[in-house]
Formats: sequence, structure tokens, C-alpha cells
Amino acid sequence: MKALCKNPKELDLRAINKGLDELLLMENAGIALAKNIKKQAKKLKAKKARILFLLGGGNNAADGLVAIRQLKKCYAYKLGFKESELFKKQEQILLNYGFKFLEKEPNFKNFDLIVDCIFGSGLNKEVDEKTVLLLKKANKSKAIKIACDIPTNLGFLPCFKADLTICMGALKEALLQDFAKSHVGKIKLAKLGISHKNFNQNATAFLLEKKDLKLIQRKKVSNKGDYGYVFVLGSKSAGSLAALAALNFGAGLVALLGEDSFSPLIMSKQSIDERANVFCAGMGLEDLSFLKSDIAFKKPLVLDANCFLSRDILPHLKREDLVITPHPKEFTRLYKIVLNAELSTEELFKDRFFYAKKLCSHINCVLVLKGANTIIIQKDKLFVVNLGNEALAKGGSGDVLAGMIAALIAANFPALEAAKNAVLAHSLVAKRYKFNKNSFDAMKLIKALKCL
Repeated sequence: MKALCKNPKELDLRAINKGLDELLLMENAGIALAKNIKKQAKKLKAKKARILFLLGGGNNAADGLVAIRQLKKCYAYKLGFKESELFKKQEQILLNYGFKFLEKEPNFKNFDLIVDCIFGSGLNKEVDEKTVLLLKKANKSKAIKIACDIPTNLGFLPCFKADLTICMGALKEALLQDFAKSHVGKIKLAKLGISHKNFNQNATAFLLEKKDLKLIQRKKVSNKGDYGYVFVLGSKSAGSLAALAALNFGAGLVALLGEDSFSPLIMSKQSIDERANVFCAGMGLEDLSFLKSDIAFKKPLVLDANCFLSRDILPHLKREDLVITPHPKEFTRLYKIVLNAELSTEELFKDRFFYAKKLCSHINCVLVLKGANTIIIQKDKLFVVNLGNEALAKGGSGDVLAGMIAALIAANFPALEAAKNAVLAHSLVAKRYKFNKNSFDAMKLIKALKCL
């Protein structure tokens, strides 16, 4: 689990105030960048990889200058931006050693590795036309592309499309927004002379990793009652997917209200069984009167899909034992119900972290905002999983996730822990699927749970 930050400048200032000189931070950043460039260069078949640095004029570019000093031979092109004092200092050191910058815009076809040090996390507007044209040319190159801290023009188009982003000191929330998924590539975290934990103290947002996964542990001497009873209220198709997912993820007993499930492994019940440990409701469910029933307030809940169409969900949102799992469109409906404010999916896409936090400042339950990088949040604690992929973009994936969360709650996981671990497992299964992603579906997802 790695800490996230929204404002990296605050972390830099804190480190400087504690005695870490800014030049020292920059030196460590440049060294880390150079080490990762060397690793990538070794992967190339060419004996001597031709490395090109694209430089702005700020501290992000100064990190690049330090990296250049650490490498045997490389090329650098300055885009002509106003240069900071730290940039000038690092530039002069290079000039003192005889380094020469390219005078003309490079032909990207001549390079094996391109390093983006144009703009860092301080950029909050689109770049100029000249830089846009340069980014388009760089993106067309077949070279390995590395971004220093953050790809230039992230959040706008065109954006530098990195294969690898070396994030300095702390992971930035911006790198984990859904719009960043196609541009950041693999993310690596570099130390700046202090441990990540000390650099980003008091963090409340975290990136979950494979090693954080916790599953239901079965005892050698046990029975089905030890692993909980999940009761699903949903349609025959969507409800059955959630029920099968709960069963395959470890629940001891699973039942579906109404019609027979398409699986003989799932019990069919004509009325709600109060003996259940958790209710999982909403997937394909047309009759939402359950939300107003007394039994709905007595047991933990996992609510999905159609539940976000009804204002009867409002009283439940103050509960800590509730997990809600909306996709973006459902989130905007819920946002309107809770905050009485319009929100488009386009607005949400621009800053999912902001809107998720805003909604959760008005509710107590666990929110799972599904997406390319799924967000799990309760009150001021936020977690994100970036291990999923496009294979999950199919009907039924969300139904499976709801059932998985319910299984963990039935096995006595607290609601937040159930959501975190279910989302992590859900993403890992998709990541491990090695076949054509078009062929992935909810049933394959359920069956693959056995591989965790």
C-alpha cells in the first residue's frame, strides 16, 4: 500500500523545512530517474541506446539535467521556456563538463528512448501550440517513453504517452485519475533521500497493491455457517451472477430471492430470509420496496445498480455497515439525490477523487466508485486500485463485484475492508487473464476466482 498526495509542493516544502536542501532533493530525483533509464535501456537490443531528453525550463526539467549528468551519453533538446534558477544552476554544471544541447528540433525516429521533462505537476493549463506539435511527434515514435514525475499535458490532449512514469517522492492523485490510465504507463515511485512514509506523513489516501489482498481463510474443521449467509435481491440473470460470485469468493451459503437461479448451487427463496448475515441488492431489481423494510435496517447491506434510482436509499447512507457500488452514471444520480446538484459524467471524469470525497463528506457508508481505477472511500479514508483493465468493461462485472463484497462481509470483514479486498481481487483476476480481452466475461471472472 502506497500513500497518495494531492499537493506535492507541500511535501517538498515540509522536507526542506526539516533540513533536506532543495538541491539534495533534486539530486536524488535525478539519480532515481537515471537509474530507471538505464534499466529500460538494457532491455533494448541496440548495443548503445540513443536517449533523448525533452526539457522545459522548470524544476522538472532540472531533474532531467541531473539525470543527464549521471548517464554516459545522451541528447537533450530545450523547448525554450523560461528557466528557473535551479535549472540554470544544473545547466551550468553540464556546460562545465562540455555537454552540448541540440540546437534543432530532433527527429524522433533516431532515438530509442525519449524522456519527458517538459512540465511537472505544477502545470494546470494546456500547453502552447509548439509543445502540442512536439508531443504529437514524440507519441508517434516507437521509442520507449519515460515521464519524469508526471506526463506533460496530463488531463488534456495530446498528452505525452509514457510507457513508464517515475513519480518523485510521493504518488500523485492525478496519475490515478481515470483519464490518466492511457498515458502514465507503469508507475514507479522514486525516493528523494527519505523514506516514502516519512516524506508523505499523515496521508489519508492510498494505492492498494497485490500484497495487500486478504481473503477468507477456511479452517480445517468448520462448517458452512462459519463463512456466512449472503442473501441476494436481484433479477434471475444479474442476481445469479452476484450470488455465484459470493459463493465462489467464500460465502458458506447463498440464496436468491424470487425465480430460480441459473445455477443449482444457489438456493431460491420466495421471501426474505432474516437469518442472512448480509443483503446484496439492486442488480436488475425492479421492486425497490426492500429499501423501506424493517429488515433492511437490521443487517449489513451491499447496494448496487437500480438502488440508485430511489430516494429510499437516503436513510441507509448514514450507515457504516453499508457498501454502495455505483458506476459513473449511477454515481451522478446518487450525487443529485444526496446533494441536490447536477453532475455530468464528463465533469466527474475530470476529477473523480474530488467528487467522491465531496459525496462522502455527506454520508457515512463505504463508496466504491467503479471505473478504470476504482476508488474505495469512507469518510476521510480513500483507497484506489489501478490493477484492473479493459477486460472488465462488460455487463455483469459489477454484479460479480457486489457479490464478492457481500461474501467478505458475511465472513465478518468490516464493510471498508470487504470493499477494499473485493475490488483488489476483482482487478487482479482481470489482470491475470492472458487471452483476448474481448473474450472475457462475468462467468470467466467468477471461475477465475479459484486462482487467487
